[in-house]
Amino acid sequence: MTAPTWENRIVGYGEEAPDQLLANPYNPRRHDRHQAEIMEAMLRDVGFVQDVIVNRVTGHVVDGHLRVALA
Repeated sequence: MTAPTWENRIVGYGEEAPDQLLANPYNPRRHDRHQAEIMEAMLRDVGFVQDVIVNRVTGHVVDGHLRVALA
């Protein structure tokens, strides 16, 4: 049996102002106030340690909606 091959789909990195990022209207995740408060405290203490992922074709955020909102 042949091991599956993995292909990296990340095509680039960059920096963008949070207010220029588009929330994905199909995002099924919703964060309550408690989660937002915890994330805000973590960002204040640790900082941003994970990239926000944006679909280059649509311009919509794929992962990181709460981090964008708090930024």
